[in-house]
Amino acid sequence: MKIVLSFFLLLVSVSTAAEEVVINSGKVSLAGFFLAPPKPMGPAILLLHGCNPLDQNQAANHERLMKMASLLQEMNFGILMLDEDGPKGKRQGCFSSRNKRKNTGLRANDAQIAIAWLKARNEVDASRIAVIGWSDGASTVLALMNRREPGVKSAVAFYPNCQMFLGRSPYRVAAPTLLLVGEEGKKSTAEFCRRLGEKSGQDLFHQVSYPDAEHDFADAEVFKNKAQMNKLGDKRANPNSVAAQDAWRRSFKWISRWFDPERSIQGIPPSTLP
Repeated sequence: MKIVLSFFLLLVSVSTAAEEVVINSGKVSLAGFFLAPPKPMGPAILLLHGCNPLDQNQAANHERLMKMASLLQEMNFGILMLDEDGPKGKRQGCFSSRNKRKNTGLRANDAQIAIAWLKARNEVDASRIAVIGWSDGASTVLALMNRREPGVKSAVAFYPNCQMFLGRSPYRVAAPTLLLVGEEGKKSTAEFCRRLGEKSGQDLFHQVSYPDAEHDFADAEVFKNKAQMNKLGDKRANPNSVAAQDAWRRSFKWISRWFDPERSIQGIPPSTLP
C-alpha cells in the first residue's frame, strides 16, 4: 500500500512540475510539456503518444506518459512530451489510411523541431537525447529514424505500424532502434515488423515480440486490468502486465546503453557489427 501511495504521489508531483511549453519554428507552433533534468546538463527523452490527444481527459495517453516521465525523472532524464496533434491540432487523420503516411511524415518533422528545441536548452546535454513512441507515435519514431540525421542517440518504438514502411527501399535506421510488439490480436504488427527488420538488415534495428500480448499491451503498467481501462474510455486496450514490465525494463536499458560515449555511433550504422 505504501509503495502504491508513494508512486501515486510521484505521478502527482511530476504532473504538477511539468511546464507547459510552446515551440515555435517558422510557421509551425507546437505544444508540449517539459520536465528539466534533475541535474544540470542531463540527458533528455522525447515522448510521443498514440492517436488519442495528449490531454488529461484522455486518460490512457496522459497517465502512460506521466508514468514514463516519472520513472525517467528518477533516472535523471529530462522529458519533453510533445502533443502529436501538431500545430493547433492540424495533424489529423490518425485513423485514416489515406492520410496516415502523410501525417506520420509531418509528425516526424514536428519531432525534429522538438529535438532541436531540446538541444538548445541549457539544462540538457545535446549529445544525449533519445525518443520513445507508442502506436502512432511509434510509427513517427520509425519515420524519424529513417532519416539521415534524426538528431537522437537511440529510439524505442512500442507497437508501430511497420507495414507502412515496407514499401520504402531501402529502409534503414540512423541510430539504434528497439521495437516492442505483441504477437496476438488483429492489430498485431509483429510479422510486418519482422519483415521490416529483415529489409533493414541492421543489427541495431532490434525487435522483441511478446507471444501473449496484443496491441497497446504496455498500458498494463498504468492500469492493472482491462475493465479499469474501459471504464476510463479506452476500449482498445489489452493489458499484459508481464510483457509490459519486460518492455519497460528493456526500454530503460536500451536508452541508457547508447548514452555511453564508448557505444556512440555516427551516421548510418552498418548492417552488421563486429
